[in-house]
Amino acid sequence: MIYLIAFMILICMIMSLRALFYPSRWKVHYVSFHHFFFLGMCYVTIMLGFGLLFTLLELEGVQILVENGRPVSGDFFDHFFTTMYFSGITLFSVGYGDVTPVGIGRGIALIESWLGFTIPAAFVVKSFMNYEK
Repeated sequence: MIYLIAFMILICMIMSLRALFYPSRWKVHYVSFHHFFFLGMCYVTIMLGFGLLFTLLELEGVQILVENGRPVSGDFFDHFFTTMYFSGITLFSVGYGDVTPVGIGRGIALIESWLGFTIPAAFVVKSFMNYEK
């Protein structure tokens, strides 16, 4: 069951990124509120997706994160809020250092931070491609 949920989360994130990286048929040819709303929703989808993946793995017993040098403990909501916080600071390349990835969490965090860098670049390129048409 856990793998099905993780697979569905990945599909949602991929569909969100697909809409960003593939050419669109937006009717507006300049940077507008619609573009920024789309970018924000893309960020929210990716942040929620990675946060839920981290939460699922943590609840399955796979240690992904340590908070202030200790494994994340507590109930579902403690795990969820900690992983969402970590997902947000990783995606936006802030990285305070209070929550750090361990083990396979490092690789997953690396993928998330890479997406955090490529999303704005893809947004700018897509905006200018639409502007030139």
